[in-house]
Amino acid sequence: MDPGITRKYLALLQAEPQTPDFAYLRSLVRRHLHRFPFENLSKFHYYLHQGRTGMGWLPSAEAFLNHFERYGLGGNCYILNIHFGQLLESLGFRTEIVRARNGNAHLANRVTVEGRSYYVDVGYGAPLFEPLAIEEQPRFSRLGEEVEIVRMSPDRYMIDRRAGGQSFVTKYIEWTPVELASFEDDITHSLRDEEDNPFMRRIVATLFKPDAAYVVVNHKLLIKKDNGTESHDYSRKNDWMDMMATTFGFDGEMAEQALRFVAERGNRLFPEI
Repeated sequence: MDPGITRKYLALLQAEPQTPDFAYLRSLVRRHLHRFPFENLSKFHYYLHQGRTGMGWLPSAEAFLNHFERYGLGGNCYILNIHFGQLLESLGFRTEIVRARNGNAHLANRVTVEGRSYYVDVGYGAPLFEPLAIEEQPRFSRLGEEVEIVRMSPDRYMIDRRAGGQSFVTKYIEWTPVELASFEDDITHSLRDEEDNPFMRRIVATLFKPDAAYVVVNHKLLIKKDNGTESHDYSRKNDWMDMMATTFGFDGEMAEQALRFVAERGNRLFPEI
């Protein structure tokens, strides 16, 4: 990563360069989850204006940071974890890419620090606030979500996410590093403009703040805390737009574009679209 991009990235995280140890890694993970949203408004934007297949769709680190500053955009697992992994490398961490399967392929990072490798994932919309030693098969509950990692074989782990005791997404982590280029077909597959690909048919966003997780699915906002979940349903477009701006920092142009994108594919959230 270009040194200037590294400095800008750290400034946006409100962090300073430090010795690449476990405490610094944990701090960067938490700062990233509290700053950059997991969302698919950017997925639509790059699909419409940059590319519709593989690496041609993926924004550069400079574009990623510029679009965060200008529009409040974060990204999905490919955008967030690729660029965060490159940042970590530029700071002196040993970082490798791993794949998780089941549905669209998921990309995460394996970071080795102080002689131990950790699962690091800032692109899953999940409360994974620290590097995870997955061989310990961690299990925890926070902000209305339960997360459990189970060893399936020496290099394969299940990560299960549950709410209210019900599993809502499960992936299988392949704990063997792979090359970024191997995700070319996976990214293209995730961009297929088809009915069986829900992330091209609905609007989603998650951002973690110190007190709660803020989650949008279409016109509904969920505020998840350790002691319960609030649900807010928006029937008026202007109210929804205000919420997207104040909660996530999304620029109105990006929110409008996302509304048009899903409406053109049969998911009209508001009559005005």
